[in-house]
Amino acid sequence: MRNLKRRLFGWSVSNSETYRECYQLHGGSINTHPDVINFISTQTGADVKYYENSRNGVLYGAYPLINGALGLKINKKYPLSYDEVLLPIRDDKRLFIPERTNRLSPLHRTNTFNSNFIIARKNEICIVKDTFSVKTEKNRRHEFNRFIKAGGSYVDQVNLSTEELSNIYITLFKARFGESVPCYSFDRIFSFINHLRKMIFGYVLYINNTPCAIDLILFNECNNFIYFDVPNGGVDPHHSVLSPGSVLMWLNIKKARELCEEKEKIMRFSIGALRPRWKYKLRWADPFKTGKPFI
Repeated sequence: MRNLKRRLFGWSVSNSETYRECYQLHGGSINTHPDVINFISTQTGADVKYYENSRNGVLYGAYPLINGALGLKINKKYPLSYDEVLLPIRDDKRLFIPERTNRLSPLHRTNTFNSNFIIARKNEICIVKDTFSVKTEKNRRHEFNRFIKAGGSYVDQVNLSTEELSNIYITLFKARFGESVPCYSFDRIFSFINHLRKMIFGYVLYINNTPCAIDLILFNECNNFIYFDVPNGGVDPHHSVLSPGSVLMWLNIKKARELCEEKEKIMRFSIGALRPRWKYKLRWADPFKTGKPFI
């Protein structure tokens, strides 16, 4: 039945090369990135199938199915977000989505026919605001200056080895969550960062030359926009009076904006799902409901 619906909706079996081409043209979320899919399928043996929507040699869209699901849902094994599933589909074309998900990107409101973003929709994704108020800008600069005066510094992750990044991530993740959230093993984090190093983005914060905050940001660039995603990170609570988490977020958003301005591309910066205990995200982002195809 599902194969029949795919054919009726204009979708046909495709391949990884065509999918990569479509992704570069139209972009997507990190959990649908071809390099990430290849890494996870190699590591876990996941079954991956690709489908495309094309007519007369024109590629309108494509999507991957990983173990029968849209997007990678593997956050218990690797630091990958599943809060927004953004597929490479042309902005000026509306298509039917023949698969199930309740995390469909709000951007698909305008280029899909059969997606519900209103009725009984509770899941929300937090997307960093385009601009901040003058007061917010002033407060963030004050936090940053206070952090620096207290012996703080920051280093771009490109200047750190994969081993250093892996150790910093694990140390600060455990400092933040303790035993309440299991941390990934060193081998798993090292392999993840090492294989996807060109997609890792952002700064690491230090107090007196000791790491105190890290967000493991992944990003990808397509023809029209650059997508940033923060699945999780770590912070040393001993320095909470200096707000290192806030300082780090501010620096990373600033760096992302500068990159997008340099490339003359739109920035889409996801900081994950909104939950009652995560209201602090609204300082940085606006919430948008994710969608669900009705088929």
